[in-house]
Amino acid sequence: MVRHSCSEVPEGSTLLAGSFYRNLFKMAPELREMFADDLGPQQQRMADALLAVVRHLDTPDEIAEYLQQLGAQHHRQLGVRPEHYPHIGRALVRAVSEISPTWTASMSSSWVLVYRWITAHMLAGAEEAASASSGYRGTH
Repeated sequence: MVRHSCSEVPEGSTLLAGSFYRNLFKMAPELREMFADDLGPQQQRMADALLAVVRHLDTPDEIAEYLQQLGAQHHRQLGVRPEHYPHIGRALVRAVSEISPTWTASMSSSWVLVYRWITAHMLAGAEEAASASSGYRGTH
């Protein structure tokens, strides 16, 4: 169902990402300052990453390490914290519902499950990065 909801999003499109960031900043305006003024490059990275994850849902082990690396990167570079993830999830589900012409309540449930799985792996990567950086600072 998740793949189906994104099936009409063309490769390289930032339509979903644009909707995601509009929703995210409406829900949590304080998160806007974490990003550059020009969201274009960030929207492209987000769109590419999300579509890659969706394409590999049937091979979760292959994408889990990527998600952990992404979580660590977001923690280090953007300052994403665990309390941000619920806002991100709600903005993502709302964005997909806005762009998918075949959206249903069961698709919403499927996206929530997939997002929870994505979040678990990203948080694991972020926690590892936080532990590594706090350990690193403690040795100086």
